[in-house]
Amino acid sequence: MGFLDLFSKQKALFFPECTTFYKNKEGFKAYQEIFKKLGINYFLLDEHLCSGIEILQAGYEQEARKQARKVFDLFQEKGVDAIITTDPKSYKVFTQDYKEFLPDWNIKVVNIWELILERLRKKHQLIKNRPVETITFHDSCHLGRYCKIYEEPRQILQAIGYQIEEMDNAKEDAFCSGGCGNLPFTNPPLANKIARERVLQAKRIGVKKMVVTSFDSYNLLRKNAKNTGVEIVELSYVLAHALDIPIGLEESVDEEENVLLEEKIKPILTQNEEEGNE
Repeated sequence: MGFLDLFSKQKALFFPECTTFYKNKEGFKAYQEIFKKLGINYFLLDEHLCSGIEILQAGYEQEARKQARKVFDLFQEKGVDAIITTDPKSYKVFTQDYKEFLPDWNIKVVNIWELILERLRKKHQLIKNRPVETITFHDSCHLGRYCKIYEEPRQILQAIGYQIEEMDNAKEDAFCSGGCGNLPFTNPPLANKIARERVLQAKRIGVKKMVVTSFDSYNLLRKNAKNTGVEIVELSYVLAHALDIPIGLEESVDEEENVLLEEKIKPILTQNEEEGNE
């Protein structure tokens, strides 16, 4: 019996990461409904802590290690022995950085894209709406380059009926969305320029829809797709449509980010410093 078969009889913590939890609430709700429809057991914590990857990317490694310990302590307190996350950053930090930071890290991290694909194949009768449409797919740097997960998201899209046209830069050679390394906060003009170019790459191959697996990429690419004729869609939305799950629409993301990186990570840094001085 494989881990995915074993997991089907257990509950795992659904960890949405901070972007999904705080900013993309409709997407967060959509994934919860998708899991219920596919019979993927999960639970949520009353308290949400960010994984610390943004602190790590900002160069505060020691603070990121402290945050990892704090998150792990909470998981142990709540009896978490498995995690599912739809956020590529979280998947990367839990499967790679936490293993390095925490010698006692022992929590299984499920490849949720593989699990969703398995359920779609076993319960194909749940797919109510099959699109007749050609799309393109954007590889998140965290999911692709860091975690080498390229095929499962594409196979999910094909399983629900999409035809995929690859951009010139795809899979191992994928062009970044501009959202990695905290670039939208440290250098917004450059992040927007990169995102715009990625959208135009989709336009050049003649497709009108790009699907992404990250709400960070979704927010940035969607903002920069204005007047291009290319629609940016997060995987949760196409899955919800295929499974006939009604979902709300996200609020506009056309305006610039109103929270700087420093303002996002400062409370965590301050709290960790205060706890270290106790």
